[in-house]
Formats: sequence, structure tokens, C-alpha cells
Amino acid sequence: MQYQLITLKKLCLSFFFVSVFFSCKSQSQIKDVWIDKDEDENYTARHECSFVQAGDRFYMFGGRESAQKLDIYDYENNSWSSAKSRAPKQFNHFQATFHKGFIWVIGAFKTNKFPREIPADNIWLYHPPTDAWIQGPEIPEDRRRGGAGLVVYKDKFYLVGGNTIGHDGGYVNWFDEYDPVNNTWTVLEDASQARDHFSAAIIDNKLYAVGGRHSGGKGGVFAPLIGIVDVYNFDTQKWSTLKQDLPTPRAAPGVAVFGRQLLVMGGEGEKHGPAYKIVEAYNPETGQWTNKASMHYPRHGTQAILSGKGVYIAAGSPTRGGGRQHNMEVYNEDKPEGKTLTASKLIVPKKVKIKKGQSTTISIKNEGGNTGCFITSLKILDSDDFLLKKNYNYTLLDANSKLEIRVNNQSKASNSYANLEVSYNDNKKEVIRLISK
Repeated sequence: MQYQLITLKKLCLSFFFVSVFFSCKSQSQIKDVWIDKDEDENYTARHECSFVQAGDRFYMFGGRESAQKLDIYDYENNSWSSAKSRAPKQFNHFQATFHKGFIWVIGAFKTNKFPREIPADNIWLYHPPTDAWIQGPEIPEDRRRGGAGLVVYKDKFYLVGGNTIGHDGGYVNWFDEYDPVNNTWTVLEDASQARDHFSAAIIDNKLYAVGGRHSGGKGGVFAPLIGIVDVYNFDTQKWSTLKQDLPTPRAAPGVAVFGRQLLVMGGEGEKHGPAYKIVEAYNPETGQWTNKASMHYPRHGTQAILSGKGVYIAAGSPTRGGGRQHNMEVYNEDKPEGKTLTASKLIVPKKVKIKKGQSTTISIKNEGGNTGCFITSLKILDSDDFLLKKNYNYTLLDANSKLEIRVNNQSKASNSYANLEVSYNDNKKEVIRLISK
């Protein structure tokens, strides 16, 4: 038994040293430098905006300046253009997130009037291949806020923190789950810290809520800052905090996971003056924070994009409070990667016969592309004889997958009929004829 214990200890130590070796090796391959992009700056200089990759393009929208305009960066040609459509609201202070072919906006303010910005009432989706905005389900009235962190884990969205009344108090430590497949909103255990003006990130099975502040409380608009880092373990479904706080507490930094480390870039402090250029990184394997190369430009109030072998950041304010700039730069290497997005289409049967007093399953397929379809409405028209077994409104259907719909025929006569209308992706419609037999 003693020999077995010694052998087990040796194996554990060997595994530990091998893990550290490969971690150090991968870190040594990272170039700790920022590259100032020589880009076509034909886009809106803005802050409190989102900057997110969708397919083979970068999208910037929202913020204080021209909030409803979408700017699109084509990294292959190093050029910017503007989308024809405009965002439905003046989104600001949010962490847009790409998932299944859509850019999702959850946890944003919808108005831009300081200091009492109003949170958005609904979830919103943007579909890049068709340049279409889609209104999703309502956010529960008592869980609406802006300035929150948003992440995706195992195909579900997690919204943490935020502020219910803009910059005039109302900061919260709320934590919620939204399931876009089943259209369910679930309130989860609160984090330890209320915070707004921050971003969240996922490493392995853990969510990190880092940075931020209490906007509009006793400390005023810009204080106090939050140094404590909240960590949610999805396996145990419990919150904890890091033993070491964020070395430089700040609001609205860019956040990204790179080289299995949590990068915190820029941000704004309590005192009037320039925003931060500093970059600090947390390594979950060592539990330590380290300094990385500073950015070329101070900035806060924008997102960072992990693409290929680099972390990209642009826009944001160069000073505490208001301000705007372009100045895209990239950490490590300028080699972005992404696949062109192609719109999928719902394939439905033209007609379905259902026996009187019985039910049947109808398959709706999403084919022909690499993006999901978001079903906003599924309803039966022209008859009360047919009944859907459940509510299928606001259902995300992944690319190359199908949705099974149960329909019950309550008719007492043959040859009665109804139309099953499926609306999706900005009011596209497909109709299935239901016939009683």
C-alpha cells in the first residue's frame, strides 16, 4: 500500500511538472508585443460600444456616437464599410456575443441620455449574412439592465452584473441564464460583487467577472472600482473569488482569453485624465497576475476580439469619461481567422395530413448554410381544430439540424384544414398546410 501511495504521488508530481512545462512552452511562443494596425479608418470613432467577430468580418456598433450604425471590417482587404441596416435601438454599454451565426445583444442600455440610460426590454439578434435585425423575447422586467457581462457556455447565455438605471446607481450582482433553444430565462445565484462597466470571460469551466465599478452610488459616477474577481464554476454551480485581486482596478477594460490566460486591457480609473494602456494577465494554473506589454493607445469602453493568433482592439475613449478614437491594434500576431457566413433556410413540408383525434410530428429542417435560424413565431391560422402541443416561439435552430413539432388534430370532420405559419429571421415565412383526414 505504501509503495502504491508513493507511486501515485510521483505520478501526480510528474503530471504537474509536465503541465507547467507545456504551459510555459506555449507562453514562450507568444510575442508580448502590440502591433499598431495601418488600417483604413473609414468608420465611426466611438466608445461604450461593442466590437465582435462574426465569420470572416469584425463588427463595431453601439456606443455613444452613431450608436445605430454598424461598421464592418474586412481584414482580408484591411478595409471598412457600413451595413445598410441600422440597429433598432441606441445600444450602449454592452458585451455583444457571437453564437450560431448571430450577434446577440443581451444586457445593453437602449437609450443614450446620461446619466439615466434605460435598459433594453428585449433580446436582439443581428444576422450578418442577410444584414437583418431580429427582435427576440422580452427580458423579464425585473432582470433588465445594461453594462453587464455576457458569455456563452455550452450553448447557453450567462448574464452577470450590470446596472438597472444607467449611471445613477442601480448596480447589481445578478446572475442569469438564457437558453435560446428552449427560450427559458433562469435566475441563478448572485455573484459576490455588484458591478457594471466590465466584461466577462470563460476559461475551461469557469466564468470570470473582472473589473468594473459602482456607477452613480456614494462614490459618484467613477467610483468605487471593483478589484475583487468573481469566479463561477459551472461544474459545482458555485461562486468564489480569486485569492489575488485585479492588480489595477478599473472600469470598462477590454477582456479576452489568450494563451489560456485572462487578459485585461486598458480601462478607466477614478481620477480625471487619460485612460489606461496597461495590460495585466491572470494565469489560472499558477493563480498569479503578470504584466504584459502595454497597448499603444489608452482606451476604455470597447471590446477585444480573439481571432487566430492575435487579440484585436479598437475604438474606445482615450480619456476617463467621454472621448473617442479609431486606432486598431493587435496583440501577438496579425493573423485573424474566420469562415464566411452563409445564410441557412428552413425546409418544411408543403402539406401534412393528420387523422381525426390524433397527433403527428412535423420536422422542420435548417439547411443550406452554416448559420442558425431563429424562429420568432410558430402559429396555426384559419382554424381552431389543430393545436400545437407546446409554444415554439423564440427557438434557435442550429445549422444542419431539425426541429420536431407536435400538432394535434381535434377536428371531428374530415377535409378540414389550417395553415401552420413559421416566421423566422426578420419575418421570413414558411407555411405548412394541415389537412384533417
